Amino acid sequence: MNKQSITQYYRKHRKAIVTATSGLLYGGGWSLGYLTSFEMASAAILVLATIVGGYDIAKTAYHEVTNRTLGIKTLVTLAAIGAIVIGEYWEAAAVVFLFSLGSYLEGRTMRKTRTALQELLEMTPDTATVRRDGELQEVPAREVEEGEVVVVKPGEKIPVDGAVVDGESAVNQAPVTGESAPVHKADGDEVYAGTVNQEGALEIRTTGAGSDTTLERIIRRVEEAQETQSPTESLIDRFAKYYTPAVIALAIGAYAVTQNAILSLTLLVIGCPGALVIGPPVSIVSAIGNAARSGVLMKGGEHLERAGKIDLVAFDKTGTLTKGETTVADVEGFGVAGNEVLSLAATAEKKSEHHLADAIVDAARERPTAATDGGATVAQADDTDAGRQSIPDPDDFDVVAGKGVIAHTDAHEVVVGNRALLDDRDIDVPSQVADYVREREKRGETVVHVVRDGDIIGAIALRDELREAAPGVVAALQDAGIETVMLTGDNERTAAAVAEEVGIDEYRAELLPEDKQSVIEAYQADGHVVAMVGDGINDAPSLATADVGIAMGAAGTDTAIETADMALMADDLERIPYAVTLSKATRWNVLENVGLAVLTVTVLLAGVLTSYVTLASGMLVHEASVLAVILNGMRLLRY
Repeated sequence: MNKQSITQYYRKHRKAIVTATSGLLYGGGWSLGYLTSFEMASAAILVLATIVGGYDIAKTAYHEVTNRTLGIKTLVTLAAIGAIVIGEYWEAAAVVFLFSLGSYLEGRTMRKTRTALQELLEMTPDTATVRRDGELQEVPAREVEEGEVVVVKPGEKIPVDGAVVDGESAVNQAPVTGESAPVHKADGDEVYAGTVNQEGALEIRTTGAGSDTTLERIIRRVEEAQETQSPTESLIDRFAKYYTPAVIALAIGAYAVTQNAILSLTLLVIGCPGALVIGPPVSIVSAIGNAARSGVLMKGGEHLERAGKIDLVAFDKTGTLTKGETTVADVEGFGVAGNEVLSLAATAEKKSEHHLADAIVDAARERPTAATDGGATVAQADDTDAGRQSIPDPDDFDVVAGKGVIAHTDAHEVVVGNRALLDDRDIDVPSQVADYVREREKRGETVVHVVRDGDIIGAIALRDELREAAPGVVAALQDAGIETVMLTGDNERTAAAVAEEVGIDEYRAELLPEDKQSVIEAYQADGHVVAMVGDGINDAPSLATADVGIAMGAAGTDTAIETADMALMADDLERIPYAVTLSKATRWNVLENVGLAVLTVTVLLAGVLTSYVTLASGMLVHEASVLAVILNGMRLLRY
């Protein structure tokens, strides 16, 4: 091993080497003094042990003092120097060694919690097989350019973010989304770097590589979140600024009264707020890391602690409790053929971006469209080679938010919307139309009316299937003592049917986006801590207003990853009870650590004042309490 290698090894393991050397010198010096009469040699070795183990501690303490802040290392340094001055060399060496050992174990444990996610990065292969100039070439994954096609064989890890352009396979997405079961991927489906292609070969058109992948963004966001202080951490930091000087003043006062230097030094040692300072961060870091590996991205300790107080969860309906895959369930014409109703509605809705409009347009493209030529029905030209019907553009188009659309085509005014839009325009609803609408809404379907030149000519019933997990998720939250409410723009009957099917406590229907925000504000005014679950786009005002906004399906969505208080990387509702209960467990874990730290200091103080606790034993108990809160916090890694 050359000199450079030795230097690199020392730098990498410096803290462990210093701690081990200090411990060996302490053990040797104490043994020499206990077993022989070489007291001077023993004292020299113990002082050397103190210097070796205490140099870094004293150096930090010096910077603390010059920056007018008094921390734990200042207390330890004063205690060690004081013990040497009064001739208690083995006490000085013991204090420094125990503190150094505790700091080393603490640092190693914290690194383990903070770098747990870094293991995910290692799942991303360093190289990628890219098709260039008609040939397959192996290149560094970070050098793959956007738009290039990457070939991934069965069993290989996917090196880039992208979309499948050829092939079909099952992909293990657990590192990114936390999904336990492999997800089927085919043409057009998104895939993420770090996931594993399990079955067939895939060709993927790259959308992100290197540091511009979803996995990299997640890890960066989690690292930032772990550095963000929670309210409890901030409170303890402010407390420590006053606590440490108070301990020094107490030690000085005790010496002034008792003239007992050992008592004063012991007060300095047992007064170190180490467990109090380290307890909350290790709990927060462990919980955030655990959540990320399970497909839940938390923005920071503040939101994690707040989520632990949630007592009400508000769900958006479409895309959250339901799959967000709206389809046309039925078309009814009143004096007009159903196909003509669908065709006219599709023309009016063609330029709309609403999910109901998409469903109507898709249904119209997939079925024969009625058109007339002198009273005879004729087929329109195909829109594509697959036989999908063409949909003409409307002459003009206007959206009425939360109600529907108004368009003009072929000199006709066409209104497609809900009952509220019809009422606004004084359009009468015949009893047979009202009966049809009522019947379909009782099934949990949404019905839109189709009006031509002021007369209702038909109605279209649309259905969005419930997520299979929805009832179980709602039941799990209720079992945890959390109220549930559904907020939806649908009408009263549809909302009631869905709420009953899901088993939700309460629902609010016919809400515009701003109405949902007002409802959440009302719950907060009643004293509730509210979480809002939505898709992160249409529900943005509500998500922002809620105490904790939870965005669904954030994988691959930069905005959701960056802005959500809590983001579910997959469309997996079952992660919600996990995230909420983890937050509550974290909150209790933080309180346990704070309680243990305070109890330890109180017991040690009583022991010092009654002469049952010595300088070394006080330091030992203090470091044991630090390790205890670390281990307690690390339990959250396996929650």
